[in-house]
Order: sequence, then structure tokens, then C-alpha cells
Amino acid sequence: MKKALLHHLYQQVRRCNCQCPGERQGAGTVVDTGNPETGIVLLGEAPGGEEIKLGEPFVGRAGVNLEGYLRLAGLQRGDVFIINSVKCRPVKNGGRANRRPVSCEIRSCARWLDEELAILSPRVIIALGDVALKRFGDPVRRIGECHGEPLLVDGVTVIPMYHPAAVIYRRQLAEVIAADFINLGQWLKRSFS
Repeated sequence: MKKALLHHLYQQVRRCNCQCPGERQGAGTVVDTGNPETGIVLLGEAPGGEEIKLGEPFVGRAGVNLEGYLRLAGLQRGDVFIINSVKCRPVKNGGRANRRPVSCEIRSCARWLDEELAILSPRVIIALGDVALKRFGDPVRRIGECHGEPLLVDGVTVIPMYHPAAVIYRRQLAEVIAADFINLGQWLKRSFS
């Protein structure tokens, strides 16, 4: 049932005609993946170039990192459902580079994300990075202030975590992110047992 509803939703996203300023590519071409029945959602930021090419979230360098972190938590991709806050690739330099989504894009895609979360009805949402965190919390709070701390938002547990790409740009976060995912695995075992 959830798969059919999600399929219908993704068809609608492909027809999105967002009027936000700035360059974007591939609206709706990245189909969120994993097991929609697990109750665990990983919420990322937006697809990158590799994701647009392959049609799945987290398949680039950040995806390789994510798989390693999931293993630390005792999880695999099939144990979670992976989605993005923004459903197209925000780009700059004529499409040669990714950029952070602007508030207009985040607001525009919020309707798709709301519908997707309503279909999935997760017990826990792991918010990967500031863009995902701001979707659920205080708009001025940053990941560095609350990473790894479960928050209760509208009856759903939201766990802010550093985005898996953060370690690519800030190697000093490697141990922090690894520890957060190990703790996440322990928290999930306690909560889902």
C-alpha cells in the first residue's frame, strides 16, 4: 500500500514546476529508497549529481560514508527509508556544482515532504544535516549544538545527525559522527525491541 502511494507521489513530484529563483536539475528523478515499512526514515538535504544520474538518494561520496555509518549502527539501507528534504538538485556554475537549497526551495518542497512523511508515518526520523534539522525544529538551532540528541516533534522522535558529507569537508568530525551512529544503533535497539 505504501509503495503504491509513494509511486503516485513521485509521479506528481516529477511534474513539479517550482518557480524559485536559482538553477535546479532533475525534479523528482531521484526516487527515495529503502524499506517504507521499517518506521525509520533518514532525511537528507537534496540530491547531488550522482543521485540525479542514478535516480537514488545517497549514491555519491556521501552515500559511501552513509553506508559505513549505518553499519556502525547495525543497519543496512534496507533497514531504513531514505528521503530528501528537497526533491531536485540545487546547482551553481551552470550545473557543475551542488549548492545548499535556499529557503524558497525548502518551502516549495515541504508539501512533497509532508505528504511523503504522512505516507511513511515513521516512528523515528534521522535528520542528516542542518537543512533536515530545520524542517523539524528551531530555525536557528544547528547540528553542532544537538547532534545525536533525540528530540520529540509532534509525537515523532527526530534525531539530528551530521550529514555524511560533512566528514568530506571537515575530517575532524569523523570520530564524532562515528560515535553518534554507534549511539544511534544502541538507541534504536532499546527503542525498537
